[in-house]
Amino acid sequence: MEWVEEEFELLTERDFYNTEWKIGTLMDGAPRSPTSIDTTWVRLMTTEDGTNKAVWGDGSKGKWTIDVPSQFFSISKETFGGWLGKRIWAGTIEDFYYLEGTVRGWSPISPASVDGQWQAIRLGSMDGGDRVTAEERGVAPWFMEEEEEQKEKE
Repeated sequence: MEWVEEEFELLTERDFYNTEWKIGTLMDGAPRSPTSIDTTWVRLMTTEDGTNKAVWGDGSKGKWTIDVPSQFFSISKETFGGWLGKRIWAGTIEDFYYLEGTVRGWSPISPASVDGQWQAIRLGSMDGGDRVTAEERGVAPWFMEEEEEQKEKE
């Protein structure tokens, strides 16, 4: 099967309404191995009043935003009352099915800093009726980059 690269228009909030994503996070200081990647899911919802709400696999809540002109995307994860700080998964959108970026965080006793890296795969809509298949998603951009680098070395 041959893959065809498709250009897409700028993605908007509507493209993320009521979607579910699988996210893998590698925090700084963790060994670079597959077992060090913390994998969970996050559901991106929009409430009746228009607030973009994120619900994480561990029950944490947060918000999500997208800046359409810059294609910058972020999801926050709040802690109980904010006493343990806040983390934000943020990055630029380059693909409809995949996202990646850095994790930034801070707390009342530590300054803001970059804490790790993340990658996400779109699973589909939350109602379960519109699940995305691996064939539809295609190869993740970060794997395509590795393949291109290997071809250049040959």
